[in-house]
Amino acid sequence: MRLGIHLSMGRGLKRTMEEAQELGCNTVQIFSKNPRSWKAGKFDQEGADLVYREKQDRDLRPWVVHATYLINPCSPDDDLYYRSREGLELEIGRAELMGADYYVLHPGNRKDSSPEQSIKRLQHNLAYLLEKFNSINLLVEGMAGRGSELGASFLELSKIVAPFSPTRVGICLDTCHLFAAGWDIRTDKGWRKTLDLFFSHIDYQRLQLIHVNDSVYPLGSRQDRHTHLGQGKIGREGFRAMINRPELREIPLILETPGSVREEGRKNLEFMRRL
Repeated sequence: MRLGIHLSMGRGLKRTMEEAQELGCNTVQIFSKNPRSWKAGKFDQEGADLVYREKQDRDLRPWVVHATYLINPCSPDDDLYYRSREGLELEIGRAELMGADYYVLHPGNRKDSSPEQSIKRLQHNLAYLLEKFNSINLLVEGMAGRGSELGASFLELSKIVAPFSPTRVGICLDTCHLFAAGWDIRTDKGWRKTLDLFFSHIDYQRLQLIHVNDSVYPLGSRQDRHTHLGQGKIGREGFRAMINRPELREIPLILETPGSVREEGRKNLEFMRRL
């Protein structure tokens, strides 16, 4: 099982790798910069070189970089659309320098534009990025569907990725987002129904990563609020069912639970290992 957690690179990427190993992770996810700011601080080039050289030997794979929160790659506003593209270029460039395997991005918020228009705008951005970067795979994350958020339905996700090779553009699912979007994944039967529909729209090889989070809010709430595993509305049995689904056995799992990685993060990792 490839199991990891979202870690900070605030103390340098060397320390990020060390912390992952201390927690017993064999995969890891990070931001490449402050996730709540457009400003990009100084990049840890020495640490990136170290990750590039040593992540395989340290068994930290896949190495995942997640897009920051302000980016909206389907925005109908041209200023935000092209600013988002510039942000994506910077972040994916940093991800490539550390030899990252995946870059995860949210499809974005379509505001008052139609889903069809928004999907086309997102696809233009994806095509641009694929042309510019060739050593990293892009993963489009399924969303909770709050407001005019794109990518909450499997049909929308399938349309987004359809023009691109499965070896370049895949899907990242998130358990909290699935539950918030209305998929009852609290039982094995619920997981089976959810995955049957997902794979009826999307090729199996597209699913490359799962974010593992419990949900503060109830089924179908459309609210994306993570909590500790087994303590939210999905509950222990939902995660037990997930980890025993044969379709998911080879899919890396990344935890994005709140709180201190040293305390709550370690407990959530142990929760998954016990299951």
